[in-house]
Amino acid sequence: MLDKLDLKKTADEKSYEKTLESYKERLGILQRTLHDQKVPVIIVFEGWNTAGITMAVHEIVHALDPRGYALHAIEKPAQEERARPFLWRFWLRIPARGRIALFARSWYSRAISEEMQKHTWEKSLKSRIDQINTFERQLHDDGTVMVKFFLHISKEEQKLRLEERERNPLTAWLVTPAIWNIHRHYDDSLPLIYDFIQKTDTDYAPWTVVEATDRKYAILKIYSSLVKTLEKKTAAATEGKGKKSKPKEVNKPKKNPVKRHAEPEKVYTKDELQETLGTLQIEMLELHYLLFKRRIPLIIAYEGWDAAGKGGNITRVTRYMNPLGYYVVPIAAPTEHEMQYHYLRRFIKHFPTGGDIAIFDRSWYGRVLVERVEGFCSEYDWQRAYGEINEMEEEFLTSSGGGIVKFWLEISKDEQLKRFQQRAGDPLKIYKITEDDWWNREKWDLYDEAVDEMLARTSTGIAPWTVVESNDKWFARVKALKTIIAAAQNLL
Repeated sequence: MLDKLDLKKTADEKSYEKTLESYKERLGILQRTLHDQKVPVIIVFEGWNTAGITMAVHEIVHALDPRGYALHAIEKPAQEERARPFLWRFWLRIPARGRIALFARSWYSRAISEEMQKHTWEKSLKSRIDQINTFERQLHDDGTVMVKFFLHISKEEQKLRLEERERNPLTAWLVTPAIWNIHRHYDDSLPLIYDFIQKTDTDYAPWTVVEATDRKYAILKIYSSLVKTLEKKTAAATEGKGKKSKPKEVNKPKKNPVKRHAEPEKVYTKDELQETLGTLQIEMLELHYLLFKRRIPLIIAYEGWDAAGKGGNITRVTRYMNPLGYYVVPIAAPTEHEMQYHYLRRFIKHFPTGGDIAIFDRSWYGRVLVERVEGFCSEYDWQRAYGEINEMEEEFLTSSGGGIVKFWLEISKDEQLKRFQQRAGDPLKIYKITEDDWWNREKWDLYDEAVDEMLARTSTGIAPWTVVESNDKWFARVKALKTIIAAAQNLL
């Protein structure tokens, strides 16, 4: 495809300024309309060195209100970013609803750069492409408009531009030996870039390849494609406003039923359990140091009924661990700011770097529990969340080499009532019981159904659920620690 493009295309000099001005006016109007419609937009610019990415971004932002967009110039990842999953730093840069994010290079540049350093890039290419396609599809399903441009020039044209930059004292510093080395491998890079473009050119995030030899032609083509795409989106949003649309179909993961029990099969004395717990806590301390030494990240996610003992469980798990190597993320209802983004973003930003342990006291599963039962999101949103969550967890495990341990703390309805009453009568624990807890208890059956489906659709081979029988708090603490220790040992 790339080698067959006509790179000699030029713009009509007479009408260029007039056409460009018209496009700028339309884009300015579109930005305001998209803001009012709460539609997030991502514009990606990729291309060869010297193809004109900076020029293209410069022209586009001139038509935009600077208060409504953010520009991200993506370079090599910092040390902390390299220690995170591949897409972590890009999740943090996605736009809020109604805003525009421009990427002067993006996840594609990082992926292509990494693959070019491998001798067998064809074999590892599929994993990166799958991750990127999943990332872009999830954003699209959440309402984001994705526009992607690749600026294409020939090897000969690139050489001319590099030489021109070298002759100019103001730009000579931009032309480094590494840039010339990339130029020398132009022909080797072409099939890799072609594969990336071809296999990430989707209905929800299509590519526009821009013949960029003539700069004016390139600018007009970028504006034309961008304006048409955004006008189509705003028109569809306006047309659909007030209309009752049919529920969108979602391909949910297959069910893998998970059994739940509140009582352990075997009864232990409190003294036995406390003695075992002490031994496990020392073992956990040793494993924690090994994970840190080998830069292996671990996520521990706690879910469970209100008053099931999540806080006490976390306290015992971390009792002897070095606090510099773990952190607890307490999850509450999303803030107004967090609700302006894809719901997974607020969790992904807390994912651990290599060697750290992140413990989530409640997690992303709230989407298919509280938000589902209480109607805080649409049925389409929580139905598609099962697959998105599985994909997110797989991406973390694939990119980081880490592990995920997921606990569901199960108690009986009678045991919950007993604990509620104890909390209400204890001045030191009364803060733990709220009106929401009593309200949620009235919906026990609805939550019970939601828990069953959550476990069945998100207990996967690489990130299975562990149901912890929690009517006995000490047994629950021992089982949780045993499970974490086994998972940590498997990672070493």
